[in-house]
Amino acid sequence: MGQWMDALLIVVPFFTVALLGKRVVAWCTSHGLVANHDDRRSHTTPTPHGGGVVLVVLGVPLGLWAVWAFQLPYGWFLTVLLLASVMVAVVGFLDDKHEISARWRLAVHLLAVAVGIGFLPPMFDFMPLWLDKLILLLAWGWFVNLFNFMDGADGLASSEAAFMTLAVALFVPVFKPLALPLAGLSLGFLTVNWQPAKVFLGDVGSTWLGYVLGGLLLVACADDTWTLAWPLFTCTLVFTADATYTLLIQRLAQGHKPWIPHREFWFHRVLRLGYSHAQLAWRVAALNLLLLVIAIIGWAADAGIFTLLAGMLAVAVVAWRITSMEGVVYGKR
Repeated sequence: MGQWMDALLIVVPFFTVALLGKRVVAWCTSHGLVANHDDRRSHTTPTPHGGGVVLVVLGVPLGLWAVWAFQLPYGWFLTVLLLASVMVAVVGFLDDKHEISARWRLAVHLLAVAVGIGFLPPMFDFMPLWLDKLILLLAWGWFVNLFNFMDGADGLASSEAAFMTLAVALFVPVFKPLALPLAGLSLGFLTVNWQPAKVFLGDVGSTWLGYVLGGLLLVACADDTWTLAWPLFTCTLVFTADATYTLLIQRLAQGHKPWIPHREFWFHRVLRLGYSHAQLAWRVAALNLLLLVIAIIGWAADAGIFTLLAGMLAVAVVAWRITSMEGVVYGKR
């Protein structure tokens, strides 16, 4: 693909979502999709949610067109991925509208993941096939839900989705025709999701992004798992490290149920220190840029797992900095 085509694949989806932004806000409001303040959200003003439906409505047909127009590898997996993502989105929309049981949501997520995994080749050839599939099921299912958990600040999940898809386009250029439009859609949503957010992704948008991005990251590693998995996983650390540490080390260890809403993620802690949602998003973008540099260097040097360890060290330093600031701020009270 030429540079002009690359640009079009981002710009057209971006402006399409941006132009539809006000209508999406109005549609969510008219359908009673309004998020009130609760233990998960960092907002006190009721705000429409479920706006991520626009990403689904545009992203699925656009993605299917890209898969077959550009004859992408693993075309059947990508086709199943996009079609099964509708199931995830529908459950997310119903949850936005009616708040359905976490058990049923998880069941549908795992079903959609299982369907997708059935079309993926084995990723770890040194282990039995059943174990390979089980690991992928748990990892991908967790990614869907952690992306949903981390959608709690203006512009955070949308900008993170754009970063991850651009990382896939960089490291595995053959998937650019699908990754770039997804980046464009996510960036376009920022026009109504940036502080002050006029609409939120909702579960329909965050779980859909988590499912599609999880599948895209996995298939991007399919042909060269041990070379590409480390840099690509490094580029997900802002979300994967925060959600995994907070839920497994803090919440579960203290006896809390992981699906109970809370505001204990690291990004919540930054907001409580007095930073605005925009300041948080820009700092996350800077951290993502650092992680990308680490991933590129590690990839070029064929550093393997040391790439991921370097990324984790960078995230740990940021976490230490946040903890130090909390000590100073709360210690004065």
